[in-house]
Amino acid sequence: MNSKTDKAKAGAGKKAAAARRPVTDGHDMLVSYESIVKMQKVLFTKKIEVVKAGVSKEQLTRLKEIFELDYDTLSALLTVTNRSLHLKKGKDILSRNVSDRIIAIADVFSLGYNVFNGKELFHRWLRQPSRDLGGVVPLTMLDTITGMEEVKQQLMRMEMHS
Repeated sequence: MNSKTDKAKAGAGKKAAAARRPVTDGHDMLVSYESIVKMQKVLFTKKIEVVKAGVSKEQLTRLKEIFELDYDTLSALLTVTNRSLHLKKGKDILSRNVSDRIIAIADVFSLGYNVFNGKELFHRWLRQPSRDLGGVVPLTMLDTITGMEEVKQQLMRMEMHS
């Protein structure tokens, strides 16, 4: 075989191996308020990798603090029991379904932080009844995919009108 062909095959093999390599923790995406703000610019493929690798209890705890949520609210949004969240420790990985919901919720918060240019105003808006959402408190809508999408749509309408 030709050495150029061998090198090309070796390079392709390395790329394929890198593509199959799981994301170990997605920690860079879920580590801080700033990383949540930047999630709007993260490719969906990276988000899918994080979901498939699983979100750790440590990451969830950090998000809980950033989003200023208590465990009761968080468990309701993730549609799991409060107890199941408390049983997980440190680096324990949450299920794919729970990880998927975490990323979806983080996406809503990312959009909100960008639309409101900060945390405080968005958190306030999220916790008050919204006339544009039929008088419903937006935070309570984040427990379903349909509700998340409607809150995101409302945020995008707000962004267009600002």
